[in-house]
Amino acid sequence: MLRCALLAVLFAACAGHPDVPPPSNDDLGDGAGGGKEDSPGDGWTGIGYGVEYQQVNTGTAIVIAYGGYTAHLSYSAAWASELVDAKLGGEGVGHIYAVQGPRDASYSAKEIGNSKLRAHLATIDDGTSPIYIVAHSSGTYVAHELLDQLYAADKTDVLARISYWNLDGGGSGLTDDIVAGLHRITFTYAHDPVAGYSENNATARALAESYGTTPFEVDVSHTGCATGAGWCLHDVLITHRPHNPASYDLARDYTDFTNRPITVEYF
Repeated sequence: MLRCALLAVLFAACAGHPDVPPPSNDDLGDGAGGGKEDSPGDGWTGIGYGVEYQQVNTGTAIVIAYGGYTAHLSYSAAWASELVDAKLGGEGVGHIYAVQGPRDASYSAKEIGNSKLRAHLATIDDGTSPIYIVAHSSGTYVAHELLDQLYAADKTDVLARISYWNLDGGGSGLTDDIVAGLHRITFTYAHDPVAGYSENNATARALAESYGTTPFEVDVSHTGCATGAGWCLHDVLITHRPHNPASYDLARDYTDFTNRPITVEYF
């Protein structure tokens, strides 16, 4: 019952809460959420709908980055690449998967090609290296679909090498068995001593308590977010200084890190 309630809280926050801004005009066209018309550029290979892959160096570890609701594929790719440049390259990551955000906040359409990602993963995984999954906001629901597929396929060896960071997201799709099979799971939220807490901080803390783990607080001062602007602080899980003081701005927060450090403290 607790986990059902948590899903309801996050879904209301993302889809129907009056404080949630509507998608921008850029997000309302045929390419909303990414797709073939939203290629991340040269060097990337399409794996399945909403999923691209790139090998960036000789490292054998793998990162899979799931963007939040309506995040275009190019946004997720830019974020994933910056994570490798800023932190994960030093952890041996050489393989990147970028996954666009779901087209609806609860991921009811199940449109993302996680089964294709899983099949491709089997061709590059050396069977011993770490696998890092980071998922922001409603992208957590897409990540949980992959974890469920791995569990259903009895890929316990793969699950046991996965470290998963749930960034201000939800819990739908997670189970006790999946969580127990992971190497690590961390529910993460953001805090600015002046502006306040990220929008889904209560959900992150409740999920951590439910699964017997300790939540991680990304504590950043001078984020530029307005006091009480939970959706701006929601993107502090991506960058220390979001672009819109009042709300989220996926197009810029996922792609522009000039004088706006990427958030990596939770690793």
